[in-house]
Amino acid sequence: MKRFLSTCFIVLLIVTATSVTAEKTSVKHKTAGRVIKPERYIFNGSIVVSETIRIVTAYNAGDPNQNRGNPCISASGENLCKVLATGQSRCAANFVPMGTELFIEKYGKCVVTDRTNRRYRNRVDIAMELDELNQAKQFGRRKLNVKILKKKRIYSP
Repeated sequence: MKRFLSTCFIVLLIVTATSVTAEKTSVKHKTAGRVIKPERYIFNGSIVVSETIRIVTAYNAGDPNQNRGNPCISASGENLCKVLATGQSRCAANFVPMGTELFIEKYGKCVVTDRTNRRYRNRVDIAMELDELNQAKQFGRRKLNVKILKKKRIYSP
């Protein structure tokens, strides 16, 4: 009888420990009005670190009325006018480190190389070329799904 009780007690401890661990790993986080799970998954060859709904706007790099200082130079020191002319996408965001790649719903991938004003800490601002003023205005202010991406590491033996 003692063996049976001790076995039951051990099984109970294992089940309790497993359920506590499962609760910790599946905790949901509330971010910018949407509840998301912290589990990572692969999206277009990149690991999705997190995903949330954010306000996304667009601005024109090179327009002195929309930027402070030199309008072509981003906060990282990169010349946005030259980079955008090559067809690469750049954006501004304060909630991730410089160089982070984001995937924005209905837009695509962009690399964070600029910062927004402090009061817009949870927004993403897409950089567009100076001659795309109408496209930036037409883009407007949208609530879109934004994925924070991390490059998938490739290991070679």
